[in-house]
Amino acid sequence: MKILSVLMVTAVISAGCGAGAPDPGTSDSAEVLAAAMKELITNNHTFGSGPPPFTEYLIQENLDPFAGEPTESDDSDGRALTENERAAVEAAVADFGPVRWISDPADFQTDDLVPTIEGAAILGVGEAEFTGDEALVPVSLWCGGLCGTWLTYKVEKIEGRWTVTGIEGPIAVS
Repeated sequence: MKILSVLMVTAVISAGCGAGAPDPGTSDSAEVLAAAMKELITNNHTFGSGPPPFTEYLIQENLDPFAGEPTESDDSDGRALTENERAAVEAAVADFGPVRWISDPADFQTDDLVPTIEGAAILGVGEAEFTGDEALVPVSLWCGGLCGTWLTYKVEKIEGRWTVTGIEGPIAVS
Protein backbone atom coordinates (compact mmCIF):
# COMPACT_ATOMS: atom_id res chain seq x y z
CA MET A 1 0.00 0.00 0.00
CA LYS A 2 2.85 2.41 0.80
CA ILE A 3 4.44 1.75 -2.60
CA LEU A 4 1.15 2.50 -4.34
CA SER A 5 0.81 5.76 -2.36
CA VAL A 6 4.33 6.81 -3.28
CA LEU A 7 3.64 5.99 -6.93
CA MET A 8 0.42 8.01 -6.86
CA VAL A 9 2.14 11.00 -5.26
CA THR A 10 4.99 10.71 -7.77
CA ALA A 11 2.48 10.63 -10.64
CA VAL A 12 0.70 13.72 -9.34
CA ILE A 13 3.98 15.58 -8.87
CA SER A 14 5.20 14.50 -12.31
CA ALA A 15 1.96 15.67 -13.90
CA GLY A 16 2.49 19.08 -12.29
CA CYS A 17 6.10 19.20 -13.44
CA GLY A 18 4.93 19.99 -16.93
CA ALA A 19 4.71 23.40 -15.34
CA GLY A 20 7.55 25.72 -16.00
CA ALA A 21 8.27 28.16 -18.73
CA PRO A 22 8.12 27.68 -22.44
CA ASP A 23 11.19 28.64 -24.41
CA PRO A 24 11.72 32.34 -23.60
CA GLY A 25 11.69 33.10 -27.31
CA THR A 26 8.09 31.94 -27.75
CA SER A 27 5.19 34.28 -28.23
CA ASP A 28 3.38 32.71 -25.24
CA SER A 29 6.13 33.82 -22.86
CA ALA A 30 6.19 37.33 -24.35
CA GLU A 31 2.40 37.70 -24.35
CA VAL A 32 2.06 36.51 -20.75
CA LEU A 33 4.72 38.91 -19.45
CA ALA A 34 3.18 41.80 -21.42
CA ALA A 35 -0.34 41.08 -20.12
CA ALA A 36 0.93 41.01 -16.52
CA MET A 37 2.89 44.26 -16.85
CA LYS A 38 -0.05 46.08 -18.42
CA GLU A 39 -2.35 44.89 -15.63
CA LEU A 40 0.16 46.05 -13.03
CA ILE A 41 0.41 49.61 -14.31
CA THR A 42 -3.25 50.05 -15.19
CA ASN A 43 -4.99 48.36 -12.24
CA ASN A 44 -2.55 47.72 -9.40
CA HIS A 45 -0.35 50.82 -9.47
CA THR A 46 -1.19 51.60 -5.79
CA PHE A 47 -2.88 54.94 -6.51
CA GLY A 48 -6.49 53.77 -6.53
CA SER A 49 -8.72 54.01 -9.56
CA GLY A 50 -7.85 56.11 -12.55
CA PRO A 51 -4.97 56.19 -14.97
CA PRO A 52 -1.44 55.39 -13.82
CA PRO A 53 0.25 58.51 -12.42
CA PHE A 54 3.76 57.81 -13.68
CA THR A 55 5.68 59.89 -16.20
CA GLU A 56 8.19 57.19 -17.19
CA TYR A 57 8.59 53.43 -16.78
CA LEU A 58 12.01 52.04 -15.88
CA ILE A 59 11.76 48.35 -16.69
CA GLN A 60 14.35 45.83 -15.53
CA GLU A 61 15.95 44.11 -18.52
CA ASN A 62 16.51 40.91 -16.51
CA LEU A 63 13.90 38.86 -14.71
CA ASP A 64 13.40 40.30 -11.24
CA PRO A 65 14.19 37.76 -8.46
CA PHE A 66 12.06 39.89 -6.08
CA ALA A 67 9.00 40.20 -8.34
CA GLY A 68 5.91 38.98 -6.55
CA GLU A 69 7.60 38.88 -3.14
CA PRO A 70 9.67 41.78 -1.74
CA THR A 71 11.26 39.66 1.00
CA GLU A 72 12.83 37.03 -1.27
CA SER A 73 16.48 36.42 -0.49
CA ASP A 74 17.70 35.39 -3.95
CA ASP A 75 20.57 37.73 -4.81
CA SER A 76 21.11 36.31 -8.28
CA ASP A 77 20.13 38.14 -11.42
CA GLY A 78 17.46 36.49 -13.50
CA ARG A 79 17.99 35.77 -17.15
CA ALA A 80 17.81 38.64 -19.60
CA LEU A 81 14.45 39.18 -21.24
CA THR A 82 14.53 38.15 -24.88
CA GLU A 83 14.05 40.70 -27.66
CA ASN A 84 10.58 39.24 -28.24
CA GLU A 85 9.65 39.61 -24.54
CA ARG A 86 11.05 43.14 -24.38
CA ALA A 87 9.15 44.19 -27.51
CA ALA A 88 5.87 42.77 -26.16
CA VAL A 89 6.30 44.38 -22.72
CA GLU A 90 7.31 47.71 -24.25
CA ALA A 91 4.30 47.68 -26.57
CA ALA A 92 1.99 46.98 -23.60
CA VAL A 93 3.47 49.77 -21.47
CA ALA A 94 4.38 52.45 -24.06
CA ASP A 95 0.80 53.76 -24.37
CA PHE A 96 1.10 54.99 -20.77
CA GLY A 97 4.46 56.76 -20.98
CA PRO A 98 8.06 56.46 -22.11
CA VAL A 99 9.89 53.21 -21.41
CA ARG A 100 13.56 52.93 -20.44
CA TRP A 101 15.25 49.54 -19.98
CA ILE A 102 17.56 49.37 -16.96
CA SER A 103 20.02 46.77 -15.73
CA ASP A 104 20.18 47.63 -12.01
CA PRO A 105 17.26 49.31 -10.21
CA ALA A 106 19.65 50.55 -7.49
CA ASP A 107 21.27 52.81 -10.09
CA PHE A 108 17.93 54.63 -10.39
CA GLN A 109 17.12 55.08 -6.69
CA THR A 110 18.16 57.85 -4.30
CA ASP A 111 19.40 57.07 -0.78
CA ASP A 112 15.82 57.34 0.46
CA LEU A 113 14.71 54.87 -2.27
CA VAL A 114 12.88 57.32 -4.51
CA PRO A 115 13.45 56.89 -8.27
CA THR A 116 16.09 59.34 -9.50
CA ILE A 117 13.76 60.31 -12.34
CA GLU A 118 10.89 62.30 -10.87
CA GLY A 119 7.52 60.65 -11.47
CA ALA A 120 9.03 57.36 -12.67
CA ALA A 121 8.20 53.84 -11.57
CA ILE A 122 10.61 50.90 -11.59
CA LEU A 123 8.96 47.74 -12.91
CA GLY A 124 10.08 44.14 -12.66
CA VAL A 125 8.71 40.83 -13.84
CA GLY A 126 9.70 37.32 -12.81
CA GLU A 127 9.74 34.08 -14.76
CA ALA A 128 6.26 32.92 -15.73
CA GLU A 129 5.32 29.44 -14.54
CA PHE A 130 3.10 27.69 -17.08
CA THR A 131 0.64 24.87 -16.56
CA GLY A 132 -1.14 24.25 -19.85
CA ASP A 133 -3.21 27.31 -20.74
CA GLU A 134 -2.52 29.04 -17.41
CA ALA A 135 0.50 30.88 -16.07
CA LEU A 136 1.54 32.58 -12.85
CA VAL A 137 3.56 35.76 -13.35
CA PRO A 138 5.22 37.60 -10.44
CA VAL A 139 5.55 41.37 -10.88
CA SER A 140 6.83 44.39 -8.96
CA LEU A 141 6.33 48.14 -9.11
CA TRP A 142 8.58 50.47 -7.14
CA CYS A 143 8.06 54.23 -6.92
CA GLY A 144 9.65 55.12 -3.58
CA GLY A 145 10.40 54.05 -0.02
CA LEU A 146 6.69 54.08 0.75
CA CYS A 147 5.43 53.34 -2.75
CA GLY A 148 5.51 49.87 -4.20
CA THR A 149 3.63 46.66 -4.79
CA TRP A 150 4.56 43.04 -5.34
CA LEU A 151 2.13 40.34 -6.41
CA THR A 152 1.60 37.37 -8.71
CA TYR A 153 -0.98 37.35 -11.50
CA LYS A 154 -2.85 34.37 -12.81
CA VAL A 155 -2.94 34.65 -16.60
CA GLU A 156 -5.09 32.35 -18.74
CA LYS A 157 -5.34 31.72 -22.45
CA ILE A 158 -8.93 32.61 -23.32
CA GLU A 159 -10.06 32.41 -26.93
CA GLY A 160 -6.44 32.35 -28.06
CA ARG A 161 -5.37 35.42 -26.05
CA TRP A 162 -3.46 35.59 -22.76
CA THR A 163 -5.59 37.48 -20.22
CA VAL A 164 -5.00 38.31 -16.55
CA THR A 165 -7.83 36.66 -14.60
CA GLY A 166 -6.80 37.38 -11.03
CA ILE A 167 -4.15 37.58 -8.35
CA GLU A 168 -2.69 34.43 -6.87
CA GLY A 169 -1.19 34.42 -3.35
CA PRO A 170 -0.18 37.35 -1.17
CA ILE A 171 0.03 40.99 -2.15
CA ALA A 172 2.63 43.28 -0.59
CA VAL A 173 2.06 47.04 -0.72
CA SER A 174 4.32 49.76 0.62
